Amino acid sequence: MYDEGDRRPDAAFWQTFLTRERLPELYRETGETWFSPLVEAIWQRHCEEKTLSASPPQIIGIHGCQGSGKSTLAALVEAWLTTVFGLSVLRLSIDDFYLTKHDRQSLAKNIHPLFATRGVPGTHDIGLLEAVMQAVITRSDGEIVIPEFDKAIDDRAPHGKTVAPHTIDVVILEGWCVGLPPEPEQRLDQPANELEREQDPAAIWRRDVNQALAGRYTTVFDLITTLVVLKAPHFDTVVDWRWEQEQKLIKRHRLSSPVNGALMDRRGVERFVEFYQRLTEWGLQVMPGRADFCFYLDQSRQITSYSGPSADAETTDTTP
Repeated sequence: MYDEGDRRPDAAFWQTFLTRERLPELYRETGETWFSPLVEAIWQRHCEEKTLSASPPQIIGIHGCQGSGKSTLAALVEAWLTTVFGLSVLRLSIDDFYLTKHDRQSLAKNIHPLFATRGVPGTHDIGLLEAVMQAVITRSDGEIVIPEFDKAIDDRAPHGKTVAPHTIDVVILEGWCVGLPPEPEQRLDQPANELEREQDPAAIWRRDVNQALAGRYTTVFDLITTLVVLKAPHFDTVVDWRWEQEQKLIKRHRLSSPVNGALMDRRGVERFVEFYQRLTEWGLQVMPGRADFCFYLDQSRQITSYSGPSADAETTDTTP
Protein backbone atom coordinates (compact mmCIF):
# COMPACT_ATOMS: atom_id res chain seq x y z
CA MET A 1 0.00 0.00 0.00
CA TYR A 2 2.78 2.41 -0.85
CA ASP A 3 4.79 3.91 -3.66
CA GLU A 4 8.24 2.28 -3.92
CA GLY A 5 9.65 5.53 -5.30
CA ASP A 6 9.23 7.74 -2.26
CA ARG A 7 7.97 5.22 0.31
CA ARG A 8 4.78 7.16 0.93
CA PRO A 9 1.39 5.55 1.49
CA ASP A 10 -0.78 5.12 -1.58
CA ALA A 11 -4.42 6.04 -2.13
CA ALA A 12 -5.71 2.80 -0.60
CA PHE A 13 -3.83 3.49 2.62
CA TRP A 14 -5.26 6.97 2.89
CA GLN A 15 -8.80 5.86 2.16
CA THR A 16 -8.61 3.24 4.90
CA PHE A 17 -6.99 5.59 7.41
CA LEU A 18 -9.27 8.56 6.78
CA THR A 19 -12.36 6.36 6.99
CA ARG A 20 -11.25 4.71 10.22
CA GLU A 21 -10.34 8.00 11.89
CA ARG A 22 -13.33 9.87 10.39
CA LEU A 23 -11.11 12.52 8.86
CA PRO A 24 -11.62 14.75 5.82
CA GLU A 25 -9.62 14.30 2.62
CA LEU A 26 -7.71 17.45 3.55
CA TYR A 27 -5.85 15.49 6.24
CA ARG A 28 -4.16 13.43 3.53
CA GLU A 29 -2.61 16.60 2.16
CA THR A 30 -1.52 17.56 5.67
CA GLY A 31 0.08 14.17 6.21
CA GLU A 32 1.90 14.08 2.91
CA THR A 33 3.05 17.69 3.08
CA TRP A 34 4.06 18.05 6.71
CA PHE A 35 4.51 14.67 8.37
CA SER A 36 6.59 12.83 5.77
CA PRO A 37 9.91 14.17 7.14
CA LEU A 38 9.01 12.89 10.61
CA VAL A 39 8.18 9.38 9.43
CA GLU A 40 11.22 9.27 7.16
CA ALA A 41 13.45 10.33 10.06
CA ILE A 42 12.09 7.52 12.24
CA TRP A 43 12.64 5.00 9.45
CA GLN A 44 16.15 6.27 8.75
CA ARG A 45 17.13 5.97 12.40
CA HIS A 46 15.69 2.46 12.51
CA CYS A 47 17.82 1.48 9.51
CA GLU A 48 20.94 2.96 11.10
CA GLU A 49 20.39 1.18 14.41
CA LYS A 50 18.99 -2.19 13.33
CA THR A 51 22.50 -3.59 12.84
CA LEU A 52 23.05 -3.17 16.58
CA SER A 53 21.68 -6.27 18.28
CA ALA A 54 21.16 -4.48 21.60
CA SER A 55 19.63 -1.37 20.08
CA PRO A 56 16.51 -0.33 22.06
CA PRO A 57 13.28 0.79 20.38
CA GLN A 58 12.87 4.42 19.42
CA ILE A 59 10.62 6.42 21.74
CA ILE A 60 8.61 9.09 19.92
CA GLY A 61 7.00 11.67 22.20
CA ILE A 62 4.10 13.75 20.88
CA HIS A 63 3.21 16.87 22.88
CA GLY A 64 0.35 19.28 22.33
CA CYS A 65 -2.50 20.92 24.19
CA GLN A 66 -5.95 19.37 24.35
CA GLY A 67 -7.57 19.01 20.96
CA SER A 68 -4.41 19.78 18.98
CA GLY A 69 -4.44 16.46 17.09
CA LYS A 70 -1.94 14.39 19.09
CA SER A 71 -3.93 11.18 18.97
CA THR A 72 -4.60 11.53 15.25
CA LEU A 73 -0.94 12.15 14.49
CA ALA A 74 0.06 9.20 16.66
CA ALA A 75 -2.41 6.99 14.79
CA LEU A 76 -1.06 8.19 11.44
CA VAL A 77 2.59 7.60 12.35
CA GLU A 78 1.71 4.14 13.67
CA ALA A 79 -0.22 3.20 10.52
CA TRP A 80 2.47 4.63 8.24
CA LEU A 81 5.30 2.77 9.99
CA THR A 82 3.46 -0.53 10.16
CA THR A 83 1.91 -0.49 6.68
CA VAL A 84 4.72 1.03 4.64
CA PHE A 85 7.81 -0.06 6.54
CA GLY A 86 6.58 -3.17 8.34
CA LEU A 87 7.65 -2.01 11.79
CA SER A 88 6.09 -3.11 15.07
CA VAL A 89 4.72 -0.04 16.84
CA LEU A 90 3.33 0.38 20.34
CA ARG A 91 1.13 3.46 20.63
CA LEU A 92 0.59 4.76 24.15
CA SER A 93 -1.45 7.65 25.49
CA ILE A 94 -0.44 9.06 28.85
CA ASP A 95 -4.19 9.47 29.46
CA ASP A 96 -4.54 5.70 29.77
CA PHE A 97 -2.22 5.82 32.77
CA TYR A 98 -4.45 8.05 34.88
CA LEU A 99 -4.81 6.84 38.44
CA THR A 100 -8.08 5.17 39.31
CA LYS A 101 -10.84 7.31 40.72
CA HIS A 102 -10.26 5.73 44.12
CA ASP A 103 -6.56 6.60 44.09
CA ARG A 104 -7.25 10.18 43.02
CA GLN A 105 -9.78 10.55 45.80
CA SER A 106 -7.07 9.40 48.21
CA LEU A 107 -4.75 12.10 46.88
CA ALA A 108 -7.56 14.63 47.25
CA LYS A 109 -8.02 13.64 50.87
CA ASN A 110 -4.35 13.44 51.83
CA ILE A 111 -2.72 16.20 49.73
CA HIS A 112 -5.21 18.59 48.10
CA PRO A 113 -8.86 18.35 46.95
CA LEU A 114 -7.99 19.38 43.37
CA PHE A 115 -6.22 16.06 42.84
CA ALA A 116 -9.62 14.39 42.57
CA THR A 117 -9.75 15.73 39.00
CA ARG A 118 -7.63 13.86 36.47
CA GLY A 119 -5.20 15.63 34.21
CA VAL A 120 -2.21 17.24 35.84
CA PRO A 121 1.09 15.53 36.69
CA GLY A 122 0.53 13.62 39.90
CA THR A 123 -2.77 12.11 38.69
CA HIS A 124 -1.09 9.45 36.52
CA ASP A 125 0.30 6.10 37.58
CA ILE A 126 3.70 7.25 36.39
CA GLY A 127 5.39 4.25 38.00
CA LEU A 128 3.34 1.92 35.81
CA LEU A 129 4.15 3.95 32.70
CA GLU A 130 7.85 3.83 33.57
CA ALA A 131 7.66 0.06 34.09
CA VAL A 132 6.00 -0.40 30.68
CA MET A 133 8.62 1.77 28.98
CA GLN A 134 11.49 -0.05 30.65
CA ALA A 135 10.04 -3.44 29.71
CA VAL A 136 10.00 -2.38 26.07
CA ILE A 137 13.43 -0.75 26.16
CA THR A 138 15.04 -3.82 27.73
CA ARG A 139 13.02 -6.12 25.43
CA SER A 140 11.67 -8.15 28.32
CA ASP A 141 10.36 -11.63 27.62
CA GLY A 142 6.72 -12.49 28.22
CA GLU A 143 3.84 -10.06 28.04
CA ILE A 144 2.77 -6.82 29.70
CA VAL A 145 -0.67 -5.26 30.09
CA ILE A 146 -1.27 -1.69 28.94
CA PRO A 147 -4.09 -0.04 30.92
CA GLU A 148 -7.00 1.76 29.28
CA PHE A 149 -8.80 4.71 30.84
CA ASP A 150 -12.50 5.21 30.19
CA LYS A 151 -13.22 8.94 30.25
CA ALA A 152 -16.95 8.32 30.06
CA ILE A 153 -16.83 6.91 33.60
CA ASP A 154 -13.72 8.81 34.69
CA ASP A 155 -12.00 5.60 35.76
CA ARG A 156 -9.68 2.89 34.55
CA ALA A 157 -11.33 0.27 32.35
CA PRO A 158 -11.42 -3.26 33.81
CA HIS A 159 -9.36 -4.75 30.99
CA GLY A 160 -6.24 -3.50 29.24
CA LYS A 161 -4.25 -4.46 26.14
CA THR A 162 -1.64 -7.23 26.22
CA VAL A 163 1.59 -6.76 24.25
CA ALA A 164 4.93 -8.55 23.94
CA PRO A 165 7.58 -5.89 24.67
CA HIS A 166 10.48 -7.71 22.99
CA THR A 167 8.79 -7.36 19.58
CA ILE A 168 8.47 -3.56 19.56
CA ASP A 169 10.49 -1.40 17.14
CA VAL A 170 8.97 1.99 17.94
CA VAL A 171 7.00 3.37 20.88
CA ILE A 172 4.78 6.41 20.40
CA LEU A 173 3.86 8.21 23.64
CA GLU A 174 1.38 11.04 23.23
CA GLY A 175 -0.07 13.38 25.79
CA TRP A 176 -0.64 17.01 26.69
CA CYS A 177 2.24 17.11 29.19
CA VAL A 178 4.63 14.70 27.44
CA GLY A 179 8.16 16.11 27.44
CA LEU A 180 7.19 19.12 29.56
CA PRO A 181 9.82 20.36 32.05
CA PRO A 182 8.85 21.67 35.49
CA GLU A 183 8.20 25.37 35.93
CA PRO A 184 10.69 27.62 37.71
CA GLU A 185 9.63 27.99 41.34
CA GLN A 186 9.04 31.73 41.07
CA ARG A 187 6.32 31.15 38.45
CA LEU A 188 4.26 29.30 41.05
CA ASP A 189 3.79 32.27 43.37
CA GLN A 190 0.94 33.88 41.44
CA PRO A 191 -2.28 32.00 40.59
CA ALA A 192 -2.90 31.41 36.89
CA ASN A 193 -6.69 31.70 36.99
CA GLU A 194 -9.82 31.79 39.12
CA LEU A 195 -9.52 28.11 40.02
CA GLU A 196 -6.10 28.60 41.59
CA ARG A 197 -7.07 31.85 43.30
CA GLU A 198 -10.14 30.31 44.93
CA GLN A 199 -9.10 26.71 45.55
CA ASP A 200 -5.30 26.81 45.78
CA PRO A 201 -4.50 30.12 47.49
CA ALA A 202 -1.51 28.64 49.35
CA ALA A 203 -0.12 27.10 46.13
CA ILE A 204 -0.06 23.61 47.68
CA TRP A 205 -1.63 21.88 44.67
CA ARG A 206 0.40 23.58 41.96
CA ARG A 207 3.67 23.09 43.84
CA ASP A 208 2.94 19.40 44.29
CA VAL A 209 2.10 19.13 40.58
CA ASN A 210 5.41 20.77 39.73
CA GLN A 211 7.32 18.45 42.06
CA ALA A 212 5.74 15.45 40.35
CA LEU A 213 6.75 16.83 36.97
CA ALA A 214 10.32 17.34 38.18
CA GLY A 215 10.47 13.77 39.51
CA ARG A 216 9.41 10.53 37.83
CA TYR A 217 7.73 12.31 34.91
CA THR A 218 11.10 13.74 33.92
CA THR A 219 12.62 10.26 34.31
CA VAL A 220 10.10 8.90 31.80
CA PHE A 221 10.34 11.85 29.42
CA ASP A 222 14.13 11.53 29.34
CA LEU A 223 13.61 8.19 27.56
CA ILE A 224 12.16 10.01 24.52
CA THR A 225 14.46 9.89 21.49
CA THR A 226 12.39 12.14 19.20
CA LEU A 227 10.12 14.87 20.56
CA VAL A 228 7.28 16.17 18.37
CA VAL A 229 5.28 19.29 19.31
CA LEU A 230 1.94 20.45 17.93
CA LYS A 231 1.85 24.10 18.96
CA ALA A 232 -1.46 25.90 19.35
CA PRO A 233 -1.54 29.64 18.57
CA HIS A 234 -2.54 30.52 22.15
CA PHE A 235 -4.37 29.16 25.18
CA ASP A 236 -7.75 30.65 24.23
CA THR A 237 -8.10 28.09 21.45
CA VAL A 238 -7.86 25.20 23.92
CA VAL A 239 -11.37 25.60 25.32
CA ASP A 240 -12.94 25.37 21.86
CA TRP A 241 -10.82 22.36 20.91
CA ARG A 242 -11.55 20.61 24.22
CA TRP A 243 -15.27 21.22 23.77
CA GLU A 244 -15.09 19.57 20.35
CA GLN A 245 -13.47 16.53 21.99
CA GLU A 246 -16.18 16.34 24.62
CA GLN A 247 -18.93 16.46 22.01
CA LYS A 248 -17.28 13.55 20.20
CA LEU A 249 -17.17 11.56 23.44
CA ILE A 250 -20.84 12.22 24.07
CA LYS A 251 -21.69 11.18 20.51
CA ARG A 252 -19.54 8.05 20.76
CA HIS A 253 -21.42 6.94 23.84
CA ARG A 254 -24.72 7.91 22.25
CA LEU A 255 -25.52 10.38 24.97
CA SER A 256 -27.58 13.52 24.65
CA SER A 257 -26.10 14.99 27.82
CA PRO A 258 -23.29 14.31 30.33
CA VAL A 259 -23.67 11.31 32.63
CA ASN A 260 -22.71 11.30 36.31
CA GLY A 261 -20.44 14.28 35.77
CA ALA A 262 -17.98 12.20 33.75
CA LEU A 263 -18.78 13.95 30.48
CA MET A 264 -19.16 17.72 30.54
CA ASP A 265 -21.25 20.53 29.16
CA ARG A 266 -19.60 23.69 27.79
CA ARG A 267 -19.30 25.38 31.20
CA GLY A 268 -17.85 22.20 32.63
CA VAL A 269 -15.24 22.15 29.90
CA GLU A 270 -14.30 25.77 30.58
CA ARG A 271 -13.82 24.94 34.25
CA PHE A 272 -11.99 21.69 33.50
CA VAL A 273 -9.48 23.40 31.22
CA GLU A 274 -8.49 25.71 34.08
CA PHE A 275 -6.77 22.69 35.66
CA TYR A 276 -4.50 22.58 32.61
CA GLN A 277 -4.03 26.30 31.99
CA ARG A 278 -0.83 26.90 33.93
CA LEU A 279 1.16 24.09 32.34
CA THR A 280 -0.42 24.55 28.92
CA GLU A 281 0.74 28.16 28.82
CA TRP A 282 4.16 27.07 30.08
CA GLY A 283 4.34 24.48 27.32
CA LEU A 284 3.40 27.00 24.64
CA GLN A 285 6.33 29.08 25.83
CA VAL A 286 9.07 26.46 26.15
CA MET A 287 8.21 23.36 24.14
CA PRO A 288 8.97 24.61 20.60
CA GLY A 289 12.56 25.15 21.69
CA ARG A 290 12.81 21.60 23.05
CA ALA A 291 11.25 19.87 20.04
CA ASP A 292 12.97 17.88 17.32
CA PHE A 293 9.91 18.54 15.14
CA CYS A 294 7.53 21.41 15.85
CA PHE A 295 4.36 21.99 13.84
CA TYR A 296 2.72 25.40 14.30
CA LEU A 297 -1.10 25.35 14.16
CA ASP A 298 -3.67 28.04 13.50
CA GLN A 299 -7.06 28.25 15.23
CA SER A 300 -8.56 25.72 12.80
CA ARG A 301 -5.71 23.28 13.55
CA GLN A 302 -4.15 23.72 10.11
CA ILE A 303 -0.36 23.67 10.07
CA THR A 304 1.10 27.01 9.03
CA SER A 305 4.81 26.29 9.49
CA TYR A 306 7.24 23.67 10.68
CA SER A 307 10.67 23.51 12.25
CA GLY A 308 12.83 20.42 12.19
CA PRO A 309 15.03 18.29 9.95
CA SER A 310 14.54 18.75 6.21
CA ALA A 311 12.30 21.77 6.69
CA ASP A 312 12.26 24.06 3.65
CA ALA A 313 13.22 27.65 4.22
CA GLU A 314 9.77 28.76 3.09
CA THR A 315 7.98 26.67 5.71
CA THR A 316 10.40 26.76 8.63
CA ASP A 317 9.47 28.78 11.70
CA THR A 318 12.35 29.32 14.09
CA THR A 319 10.50 31.57 16.50
CA PRO A 320 11.41 30.53 20.05
